[in-house]
Amino acid sequence: MHRGVTEGVTLMLLALQTGLLDLHVLQRTFLLSIILFIVVTSTLQSMVEISDPIVLALAATGNRSPWKHLRGVSMCLFLFIFPSFMAYKLSHFFDMDFWLLIMVSSCLLTSLQVLGTFFIYSLFMVELFQDGGVERMDEIIYGVNAVSRVLEFLVALCVVAYGTWESMFGEWSWIGVSVIIVHSYVNVWLRAQSGWSSFLLRREAAHKIGALPRASEEQLRAHNDLCSICFQ
Repeated sequence: MHRGVTEGVTLMLLALQTGLLDLHVLQRTFLLSIILFIVVTSTLQSMVEISDPIVLALAATGNRSPWKHLRGVSMCLFLFIFPSFMAYKLSHFFDMDFWLLIMVSSCLLTSLQVLGTFFIYSLFMVELFQDGGVERMDEIIYGVNAVSRVLEFLVALCVVAYGTWESMFGEWSWIGVSVIIVHSYVNVWLRAQSGWSSFLLRREAAHKIGALPRASEEQLRAHNDLCSICFQ
């Protein structure tokens, strides 16, 4: 979860690049308002990280309190609509550059994460009110998470590509290049490594499960065996 380090580092980099302390009051106020946008986007990301397990636990554990579900769903809707609105306003009122693209991409990633959370929450709720449950639920949830992670990776890759293009054909600075390198390592390389490792582990687990012999109906009746998960 974010602890304010991102905002502090971003403020330092922007201050070094723009000469924040030497600006006039009006220019300094405008730049600090941009910092405020960055703080808000980071806070929204922290809110997603806090609310995600709570909302999913409400549906997975079968909690039937309408008030708790209403609060969870309302928070998801807010965390989906507000970052999307911020991204639209930022891209509409300002000329697109690398720093603005980082803020817009952060808003879009927040909305994507909330959309994936809400979809999984809906699946759990359908399974809760459906007698037979949802077939291949585990595969569906894994697929939703995989699509969400792929979209996040593509957004981060687009940010790096735009930043590289701007550094090569537009304004070049050591600070901008440093941000691109850090962003490439943290949001592209590490995400690619994590996603690939998750895929390999998933494929290995599926291969091992597929290699197990399937019990016949006669064997199940003879041992009076039940599924340890659904007891059927």
